[in-house]
Amino acid sequence: MFSKKNEKTEIYEDCATWYSTPAGAYALKQLDNEIENYLGKIFGYYALEMGALIDRHQFLDKSRVRSCFSLGYGGGQKNVALKAKVSALPIDVDSVDLVLASHVLECADNPHHVLREIDRVLVPEGHCLFISFNSLAIWSGHRTCCKHMGRTVKPYGTHRIRDWFSVLGWEMLDVSYVGFRSSYLKGKMFDRLVKLEKWGSLYWPIFSNITIIHAKKHALIMPITKQKRQKASIIVPTNVAINPTSRSN
Repeated sequence: MFSKKNEKTEIYEDCATWYSTPAGAYALKQLDNEIENYLGKIFGYYALEMGALIDRHQFLDKSRVRSCFSLGYGGGQKNVALKAKVSALPIDVDSVDLVLASHVLECADNPHHVLREIDRVLVPEGHCLFISFNSLAIWSGHRTCCKHMGRTVKPYGTHRIRDWFSVLGWEMLDVSYVGFRSSYLKGKMFDRLVKLEKWGSLYWPIFSNITIIHAKKHALIMPITKQKRQKASIIVPTNVAINPTSRSN
């Protein structure tokens, strides 16, 4: 199962190490602010958080969705409700109102498969927030950190992701851009160039280090009643490691 680390686990961990750099730490703070703005407009019964930042930050702590839980990718993550592959979620069909996924597309061998799996578990009109490295980033410093066994993560452009969404019947509602200083900068030099953050957001936002994509699933089906949604169990019995701890409002 997940008792031993595999290559995929290492790729996620290497991806998360970028947030230990000054540029990454700054981006994480900005992500927290941006994600909070999105979460304030999303409601529902169940929210799922997964991806490389599970151990770095719990974004769903500020969610207005009633029950929030996290999915670990293997290894030694703490405070996760269950562990499984993002390409094989042990969750029932049309059961989750919000998925927050950090770096799952660029770390996936088959991003199309991951998107289809997220589409499967999302309710109609459900929301998804993707945190990703920007394929157009000027500095691309994450490529130095995010390597394992000769492989680097592969960021995808927003136009390409929009095409993938259209196949699923999703709508890309918004894109936010975070972080404009190089990962190679440290100490006083990093601090001195703080104005790049303001200039970048004003004049060249598409060249940021990180993007946040807000997408919505559209489908024409009969709505599920409130009573059924509350009683239904969304976890599908399968061979996954489960930790009963989760946050419920």
